[in-house]
Amino acid sequence: MKGDELKKTLNNVVNDWYSQNLIVSGGGNSIEVSSSSFQFDIESTVNSYEENYRNPWYAFWRDETTVHLPLNILPSEIVKNEISTVSAWEPDLTYEKVQLNASYLKTDEIEAVVNDLSVLETDRISLSVETLPEGSMGINDLVLALNDTVIDPQTTFSMLEKLGETINLANQEAINFVASNIYNAALNINGEILERYSQNEIPSYLKPGLEAKVDALANKDLKFSNTASNPVVLKLLVNDGKLQTEVYSPAKETEVEITVLEDEKIKPRTIKRYSEGLAIGQKEQVQEGEEGLRVTVYRTVYGEQQLVSRDYYPPVNRVIVESSQRPEIREPAVIESNTPNDPIDLDGDGFPDIDESRESSSNGSQNTKLQHINSNESIGEQNQDESDDNLPPGSYYDKGGNLITP
Repeated sequence: MKGDELKKTLNNVVNDWYSQNLIVSGGGNSIEVSSSSFQFDIESTVNSYEENYRNPWYAFWRDETTVHLPLNILPSEIVKNEISTVSAWEPDLTYEKVQLNASYLKTDEIEAVVNDLSVLETDRISLSVETLPEGSMGINDLVLALNDTVIDPQTTFSMLEKLGETINLANQEAINFVASNIYNAALNINGEILERYSQNEIPSYLKPGLEAKVDALANKDLKFSNTASNPVVLKLLVNDGKLQTEVYSPAKETEVEITVLEDEKIKPRTIKRYSEGLAIGQKEQVQEGEEGLRVTVYRTVYGEQQLVSRDYYPPVNRVIVESSQRPEIREPAVIESNTPNDPIDLDGDGFPDIDESRESSSNGSQNTKLQHINSNESIGEQNQDESDDNLPPGSYYDKGGNLITP
């Protein structure tokens, strides 16, 4: 291709390249540079190619060679300013690398030239060491992505933006653990908390009120800005089952004190559930109760106390499962009888039971009755003897009590 045809082809290729932006990263920082910020001098590029690399007509016997000729690119103040916003990078050297990649129309991620971070690590302004929680997975991947992050003055740190796709390499327990340690560090460097969510559960690490939750699916982030006049360096290290979180700065500007007040302890309730799988009278505790808590977090800076957050951790109720089966209740046996005076053998000796009190009473009444009869008979005989003396001669009473007179 020659002349205008070559220029037209190069313009088409450049326009296709403009559809993708350039990523520049290094030292825990990353920026996206718009490809449209670059301007190419296509005409001078074609002229340079024709003057220096095209074979003359008389050298047709020479073998053609492949030449990788960069496009002539114009200086871009926009790109320079974007690179200079990251204090951890050497701006001029990083800008040269970005311009070189653009001149070859490359789209690969560009590694920035990082300054010596030891210059920024003069004073340690925050330190925490916490044991890794059980069940956490992927903490090393998170630490690798977050270590040596430089946060410039008046710059916002976003955990979701910083991690990007790396957050998918860890489970929720690991993400919340790392987020909590970074949140604790942000409080100690007097960072302005822009976004933070509570886990609503008392963690096994740090104090209640100092934990945080980050959830990419729910779009819950941890954001804070560096309000100091110096940049700070976030350093994370996993060693011997513990996470060490540090923040360094060229100069410590103020003393910060964090206070956590427990406002109220909330007792758990006992919840009963029933199951047919348990034996009669059996019960089991399936969940142990834990107290809930209300806390308030304050931060004291320059002698002035500031309210940071108020958090509520609901209690974990105690759960007991009891048997739903109940013992069978039987009615007492009823003995039916045709006559009310049938004898009953209750003591099982094979003989009818006798009520001695009734028997003695019955015997006593029978004896009294006999005595009464005998007494009446004797009185009748006596009266009959006495009356016989007054009867007419030969008269008498028969057995029926009739007077018989001859």
